[in-house]
Amino acid sequence: MREQAGLLLDTDVVTEVRSAEPHAAVVDFLQQRRHLRIFISALTVGELRAAHAQQETASNNDDGRWLAELTKRFDGFILPVDLKVATVWGPMSSRPDVPAVESLIAATAVRYCLTVVSRNVAGYSKLAVPAIDPWQVGRYAVAQTPAPDHKPG
Repeated sequence: MREQAGLLLDTDVVTEVRSAEPHAAVVDFLQQRRHLRIFISALTVGELRAAHAQQETASNNDDGRWLAELTKRFDGFILPVDLKVATVWGPMSSRPDVPAVESLIAATAVRYCLTVVSRNVAGYSKLAVPAIDPWQVGRYAVAQTPAPDHKPG
């Protein structure tokens, strides 16, 4: 198995950290791994912006500022869905039991040799993508090496 190059946070982890009372296990998990390279997907930014657009509350301005701060904080660590990710994603997309956004995040993780950090390790396990549930550290998805044609490059 190839060594993983860092972590790719799923949207559920990013929103948990933003919550008024984030789960202590998630906060501890991230603090203990702050020495690692930590990334988010451009899809996560899109999901957060979509949620922000649907809200019509007093906190909407705060959420907008938080999104701007998040993208600034992760500058250089927001991974795109590009041709190489799409090439990895193609075979993954045939699974009807895994949502498209989830499989695209999985493909991004494979492309960049990252471990996904998500509450939904079962979904990533179906795609043989390494994943960790920070709410229940120690609960890992199947960690398999991607096929040789999915190496970063």
